[in-house]
Formats: sequence, structure tokens, C-alpha cells
Amino acid sequence: MKSSHRRWTLDLFLVVAGSVAALAVLLLDVPGSVVRSLFVVPFIVLYPGYALMAAAFPERRSDVDSDTMPKKEILTRPTPHTAGLLYSVRLVLSVASSLTIVGGITLLTNFLGLGFSATNTSLGLFAVTMVLTASAFVRRAMLPAEVRSGLPSFSIAYSSAATAAGHIKSPLSTEPRDSPVPLLVNVLVVVSVVAFLSSVGFAMVETQAPESDFTEVYLVTENGSEYDASDYPRTLSQGDETPITLAIENHEHRTVTYSVVTELQRIERTNNSTRVIQERELSRTERPVESGETAYLQRDVRPTLTGDSLRLVFFVYTDEAPDNPDRASAYRTVQLMVTVGDDATRQSNRSQNTGGARS
Repeated sequence: MKSSHRRWTLDLFLVVAGSVAALAVLLLDVPGSVVRSLFVVPFIVLYPGYALMAAAFPERRSDVDSDTMPKKEILTRPTPHTAGLLYSVRLVLSVASSLTIVGGITLLTNFLGLGFSATNTSLGLFAVTMVLTASAFVRRAMLPAEVRSGLPSFSIAYSSAATAAGHIKSPLSTEPRDSPVPLLVNVLVVVSVVAFLSSVGFAMVETQAPESDFTEVYLVTENGSEYDASDYPRTLSQGDETPITLAIENHEHRTVTYSVVTELQRIERTNNSTRVIQERELSRTERPVESGETAYLQRDVRPTLTGDSLRLVFFVYTDEAPDNPDRASAYRTVQLMVTVGDDATRQSNRSQNTGGARS
């Protein structure tokens, strides 16, 4: 039977289309765990391995029944071409190969210092899949039309599965050779293996995107035109303004107006517990942030308490902040331990510095 052009290119086209769709879902950060898994799991557990098998074995299985012919006919009726893989075997090897490729790409990106990034891994996986798919297309095109591999018809796929599993008989089995029981048992085994590997792929998707909607809040310091998450001001002065910048990353997939309440708290630590014994609200503000945007909110903090057991706290809400904000009601909370000196201490330090300079 000769393969039509549609037959030997359709599976490669589906691999390319599925890979492009999965990459778009990942790069555009499409919300919804089910939607992401529907596109990304095959991208992880099937497409790259299938492209590898297509490139390594471009030939089709010319005579599916050759494995089940009587021994006399096998000797007297050789098949013209049997280098290809049974389609059932091709699928199982594709799943196993895909996870191996994903692991190799992840290790390579980490070795190059790019880290375990979902974006870097998906781009690398897409590139490898496209290269393997192109290689498979070229290798198939170089073969005669009658031996090119491709997407089989349902009858051939069923015959392939029957050849691979249905006629395998254990010496301990009491079932007749033509019984469908061996076929069903082996199909269940294959389905179980594929389901297990698919669950690994689903876990990889969920690990890279633990939450579909979330907000990340952290403190930064301005360093020229960039921001660093370090070198925070730890010593403040009563009455003086100290600029502190709060970064808000919106991954809620919608525009959110965040309310930020800044408090200075005096705390007391006793018996491995922390208790707030005094608090002063310093400011309130609202800031709309678009989806995917990082907003840098600078607050000029003017302390009204002094001491060394003080905590600067930023309560962040996704709607209007309550009159008495706390950790329980806040959507996100960021804190910074600070020491605040009073005016007398600051004047004393200035006098000592001036006297020291004169001497």
C-alpha cells in the first residue's frame, strides 16, 4: 500500500501545530490549570519523542502480519521492508524519549547558568522538536513513497497493537492463543505506563505554575536605573523621611487596584513568640497595576516611634484596606526590622562628627 502525501506528513504537521500551541500557552501565561495541561502535557510527554522516533525510523512497517505468519511462510515469503516500528511501540518509545529529552534540556539550561526556568525549558524543547521534525520530514521524503512512515489508518493501528500484544502468550497462561485476554492485559499495561508518564508531565506543568493567579510583593532599593532586592535601610531617624520602595508584581490576569497600608510597630519577643505592643499607621495609598506589570511604589517613611525593637510593615490588599489592617486580613504582607533614633541622639552624633572633624 502506498502512502499518500497527506498520510506521511499529517503526523508531523500535528506535532508542529501542537508544539506551537503549547509554546503560545506557556509564553502568554494562559490562565487555567486544565487548559494549560491540555496543551502543555503532550508537548512534554509526546511531541519531542515522537519527532525523534520519526527521524530515527522514517520507514513504515510494510507487513504488519509478518510477525504472525506461520514459520514456514516466514521462511518462504520474505517481507520487502520491515525496518519500521510498530505504531504502538513507536508511541511508547515516544513518551519515554520525550521525558528524557526534557530532562536533558533542563540540565543543559541549568549548566549554562539559565536556571530551571519554564520559559527557557519550553523554548529549548520547542527548538529541539522543530529540528527533529524537520529531520524526520527530510528522511521520509528521501524514501520511496511505498515505505514512508506516517499516521496509520485505524485498521493498521489496531493490527499493529494486536501484533505487538495480542499474540504474545505466556508459557504459564492457560488462555487459548486467539483469546483476546492477552491483548487486553497488554493494552492495560501500556495505558498504565502512558498514564504514569503523563502524570509526571502534568506534575512538571503544575510545578512550573504553582498558582494560576497570584501577586508577588517585595522590597527593593533603587540602584541607578535598576532595582535590587538588597541593601535596605535599617537605621532611620525620627522626623526624617527615608524613601523605601515596594515592588508589586501582578499575575492575577486582570488589572488590580492595590491598597497599601504602612505601619511602624514596636514588638516584644517572649518565649519564642512575638507580640505587638505599640503601632502607628504612617500612610495609606492605592495603586492600579495591570496584569503582568510590576509597579514600584516608593514610600517616604517618617518614623514616629524610636527604639531598636521596631518593625516596618506593609499590608497589601487587592481591594479597599480595612480601618485596622493586620496579617490575617491582608492579601500580602512585607516587613522590615529597623532601628529608629530620636532627635537628641541624631544631634549628639552630628556634634561628635563635627568635633572629630575639627580635631
